[in-house]
Amino acid sequence: MDLNRTPPQIADTASEEIRALNHLTLTNIEQVYPQPATVSDTATALGLLLQRLPQTLDQLEAGLQLLDRSGKIRLDTKPLGATLDEDIAQEVASVSSALAETRRLLRRAATSMADATGPLSHMGGMWDDVEEGAQP
Repeated sequence: MDLNRTPPQIADTASEEIRALNHLTLTNIEQVYPQPATVSDTATALGLLLQRLPQTLDQLEAGLQLLDRSGKIRLDTKPLGATLDEDIAQEVASVSSALAETRRLLRRAATSMADATGPLSHMGGMWDDVEEGAQP
């Protein structure tokens, strides 16, 4: 884990990795998912991502609130010096509300993903040769 990067750099890397996954799986699906285990492992990793994102958003919001309490936010929608504290408070509250809804939806998505990864974890590929006495 490389912690010598900024939060935007880390988030950008995560985004680019998901983009790479999307591109890789867009074509040649047989090659990139040759076995049920590959699907299962990918789904499990994505499920972990969904579980971790709410904490990420909690800490993002905490950073925003700290900046707000420290008076380090201005709005570019008004001339410098014309922004009222109430304007900033309203925008911060709007962001906080949207982040709370996003966290709620991510937790719901993580639960749904767990519903998918459970059955996936019990799937295996076909044997190359049929066992003696087994039904083909």
